[in-house]
Amino acid sequence: MKVGLVLPCNIWFAPFVNIYTRALDELNIEYDIISWNRDGKDKNYGFQYEEPQKYVIKHRIFKFVPYIKFASFAKKIIRKNKYDRLIILTPQSGIFMHRFLKKYYKNKYILDYRDLSIEQINIFKRPFKKVLDNSFAIFVSSPGFIKCLPTGYKYNISHNFNINAVKEALNKEEVIPFNKGSINVLTIGGIRDYESNIEVVKALANKKDVSISFVGKGPASEPIKEYAKENAINNVEVLGYYDKKDEANYVNKASLMNIFYPRRISHDTAISNRFYNALIFKKPLIATSDTTQGDYVKKYNIGLSIDNCENLYEKINNFIDNEDEKQFNERCNALLKEFLNDYNEFMTILGSFVKN
Repeated sequence: MKVGLVLPCNIWFAPFVNIYTRALDELNIEYDIISWNRDGKDKNYGFQYEEPQKYVIKHRIFKFVPYIKFASFAKKIIRKNKYDRLIILTPQSGIFMHRFLKKYYKNKYILDYRDLSIEQINIFKRPFKKVLDNSFAIFVSSPGFIKCLPTGYKYNISHNFNINAVKEALNKEEVIPFNKGSINVLTIGGIRDYESNIEVVKALANKKDVSISFVGKGPASEPIKEYAKENAINNVEVLGYYDKKDEANYVNKASLMNIFYPRRISHDTAISNRFYNALIFKKPLIATSDTTQGDYVKKYNIGLSIDNCENLYEKINNFIDNEDEKQFNERCNALLKEFLNDYNEFMTILGSFVKN
């Protein structure tokens, strides 16, 4: 048995790939990753499509040409290596390969869905349904996505976390205390949203004993850095790219994790990697209210679920000063246990997929 994983982006930007590689390693299944090294910065791994992505595109229709080229590259690799099963990561891959998948891999591929994408555009809705129709199973990374997807299908949850880190967190008996005193608000990963992050910066600008850290790369990184410089905001640091092995060190040093996102359906329905890191490392969250993440934060009382950043400084201090640390840890673990049940179901389905 050999499995091909098809990913139309940089591996660095897709940590969820590790969910599958860990699981396949555990199941002793051979696999290859077929990816698109869009920015040329991925290490040489598996089979990589090397054409750079061009972000300035004059006409909408040409936006999809690189995806079509990647799909052609992926099909060539799949034919050559004759994989027994495929894991199609993101709807874009499935849509531009839907005829190929139906002909050669009907009921022999899993579709993994992590973000709202081109399947929301009318011309792609029909081929996307074909992808769903012919799949063995469909995994989504957030229950929030299901409301935006076609009805009549079985959607299972595949969370964006390291299962070993989750189990280790649940087995810890000691209470992890809040990082009080000097408060560090951390935004780590892809730094994509300028306006919402600037709201956080404005609310906490030059506040006593507060630092605001942006760790990761993305289109908003440099504009945030420039804004802080132009406005003489001295408690903002923008560190750019980081090695994933150093992620835990950054999170450990944080007091709160920032997932305050703009109100867009793609953001409202998603669960970010930061969310899971906050639960694992017991860090309170700053989340947007009336979203999937904000609803979890409110239900489990694991941080601030807010409409805007008004009085954010006061709200942070009130939470840190008045919440019981032991109870906070227990609430984080209660949600992790709920997610662990989802993972066990994921492993059951994946095991059936590769063993039958």
